[in-house]
Amino acid sequence: MKGISLIAINHGTIITANGLIQDGVVLIENGLISDYGEASRIEVPGEAEIIDAGGAYIAPGFVDIHCHGGGGVWSWEQPHEFALAHLKHGTTAILPTFTYNESREQVRRGIRTIMETMDSQLPYVEVIAGIHMEGPYINKKYGAVTSPIRPVNPEEYHEIFQLAGERIKVWTLAPELDGQEAFIAEGARYNISFSVGHSEATAEQIFRYVPFGLRIGCHCTNASGTTPSPSRYGGTREVGVDEAVLVHDDIFAEVIPDREGIHVRPLMLKLIYKTKGADRVIIITDAMPSAGEDNGDVSDVNWNHLGQLAGSRLTMDEAVRNMMRHASVGWVEVFRMASLNPAKVIQLDHRIGSIEKGKLANLVIVDEEVNVKKVMLSGRIVHETNESSTR
Repeated sequence: MKGISLIAINHGTIITANGLIQDGVVLIENGLISDYGEASRIEVPGEAEIIDAGGAYIAPGFVDIHCHGGGGVWSWEQPHEFALAHLKHGTTAILPTFTYNESREQVRRGIRTIMETMDSQLPYVEVIAGIHMEGPYINKKYGAVTSPIRPVNPEEYHEIFQLAGERIKVWTLAPELDGQEAFIAEGARYNISFSVGHSEATAEQIFRYVPFGLRIGCHCTNASGTTPSPSRYGGTREVGVDEAVLVHDDIFAEVIPDREGIHVRPLMLKLIYKTKGADRVIIITDAMPSAGEDNGDVSDVNWNHLGQLAGSRLTMDEAVRNMMRHASVGWVEVFRMASLNPAKVIQLDHRIGSIEKGKLANLVIVDEEVNVKKVMLSGRIVHETNESSTR
């Protein structure tokens, strides 16, 4: 497609943020969406290259803001290989995500590796949209591995801010820890979206930091504390982290929709979706290095050597498929949760996350079962398959 600046995708159903457009056409000029709509309304220039969607769905590429690995590698050690492993599954923007298991030196080295990759000329490196710091300032009581978790350290976080600044898009923390107020105030200067996770914070502690950029409930119902027990009043229920996230209109709820309903029970997914609505749920993978690899394991859940739940083997196409099945979510709503909402929370929705004029033509073409047929990055086909998949 080198040298071609005008492309038309036709014979597909367009998934917009507000509805479906049957028999739709998407026009792309110089990597940007220039127009879209019903075929009867869109005039396709004669010189345009035609891409036939074959009756499939034309949708915005997935945006995964919480992903540790894929393709056999950790995101901060081999970010380019990691990003390519998820790109072929339709993820056109991704945040390499640290776990809370890295030492200070490992974090420093990993940040430099990610940034050097982002600044390189490697193919499709623009898929890497920034960095997610999950920890290390989280509650030791919650998580699969707790030994590297450490107290809030101004010297450490100042060093990280100086290294990466606004390239850090998300930082997950436990608001109840000592020193968080000064840390969050400093982080707010870099437009970071903070995420409450691995925490047993009270609603008041969580809500206090919303004006400073706390916008996300980290993988809801996973390492998100427990409903405080015993209750202050016998026979009644207190409010925990998940309930606080559900009730606050300005906080997005992350969910990991694995096939078996282990991270989030299907009924709980329905509750979260019903409570927050399609505008405030974000689908994530929380994927580990084995994501996207066929190792003969039919499960998309990851367990550590201690037999503890530790992330997933999901890619975003699988997560979307599971969300639709478990929570009875429609096409428009599921792509809001998998594309537009995560783009909003990392403040990139002016460029990505939905099919709109002027946005990057980061697109995915999928069939009725969310099997990826084509992936486009800035109007270029970067992956395509004609293989059918049975799941």
